[in-house]
Amino acid sequence: MHRVDLLCGVGLVLFGFLLIFLVIPMATEDGMHFGLPPTFFPTLLSTGMVVCAAGLAIHAAYRIRSGAERRPVPITGWNLLMFASSMALVVTGVIIIDLLNIIVGGPLLIAGFMVFLGERNLLRILATSTLPVAAVYFLAIHVLRTPLP
Repeated sequence: MHRVDLLCGVGLVLFGFLLIFLVIPMATEDGMHFGLPPTFFPTLLSTGMVVCAAGLAIHAAYRIRSGAERRPVPITGWNLLMFASSMALVVTGVIIIDLLNIIVGGPLLIAGFMVFLGERNLLRILATSTLPVAAVYFLAIHVLRTPLP
């Protein structure tokens, strides 16, 4: 377990540095020359990830060096299957929102997650999946006067 933590920590540190120094500068454009640059928040989040990953790697290295007792891996195959299924549901929802629009895709995504997590009450599913999307749509279109995907 400690070796996995060490490898994951080092891998995340390297991935964070890749984001900070290569991906974020290449994927953003210059702003309007006032306020914060468009690279600020992605760089800030990536720096936070690097700091946390470095902490994980250092902690794991100390645990390995001290010969601490190894714990079994807490993630089972069922956990990985549930994670993969939920990620597939998210990607499917994003694709539907992109192809149709948020009015159709938003409620489908929310309803799909509710069914995936075990909700079977049709009235609750309909209310929970449609009302928030309608509120966001009304707020964006009529109050903020901005288009939605």
